[in-house]
Amino acid sequence: MKSSQVRQSFLKFFEEQDHHVVPSSPLVPGDDPTLLFTNAGMNQFKDVFLGQEQRDYTRAASSQKCMRVSGKHNDLGNVGPSLRHHTFFEMLGNFSFGDYFKAEAIPLAWELLTDIWNIPVERLYVTVFGGEANIPADKEARAIWRRLVPSDRIFELGLAENFWAMGDTGPCGRCSEIHYHRGDHLPCPEPRCRGIDCHCNRYVEIWNNVF
Repeated sequence: MKSSQVRQSFLKFFEEQDHHVVPSSPLVPGDDPTLLFTNAGMNQFKDVFLGQEQRDYTRAASSQKCMRVSGKHNDLGNVGPSLRHHTFFEMLGNFSFGDYFKAEAIPLAWELLTDIWNIPVERLYVTVFGGEANIPADKEARAIWRRLVPSDRIFELGLAENFWAMGDTGPCGRCSEIHYHRGDHLPCPEPRCRGIDCHCNRYVEIWNNVF
């Protein structure tokens, strides 16, 4: 499947789920002095999440052009050594503004990956926030995933991997990620691979739900 087909299929799927398809905002944001480049799909919805703006829709989907070469989200040093990073990429995203939550978001992601794109279920592993720094574990997300995948494919990770924050203050939330297992035959620089929590190329994060 070509990248253009992935983009088209993603947007079509969420449009059929009553999402408003929103065009990519400019790569160089003209109305946000905190950013050199747009680095995430949520950038153009920042004021919505902050409660400073309202849209005439509560569900959105987009394919956002992004660059991560500076600031908090800086992938520049990973380009080359990593097989998973680029200076420029398009971030596919679905967003809910006070509409649906975990019980709907997780099954939607799973349906697109397994039923529409036919990614083998046995290749997919998921993570949830396991609790850290007085922030409780995401038991709700784990329970939802337990209805979709075996418990041995669900892993609990901490703040570094499964908690998203826009900055030191502001919107933040626990994450639940979906990873694709490319195979144990691929080399790992660690003496012993840590599996889904390892930064080698055996596992690739392909989806991140932020709650």
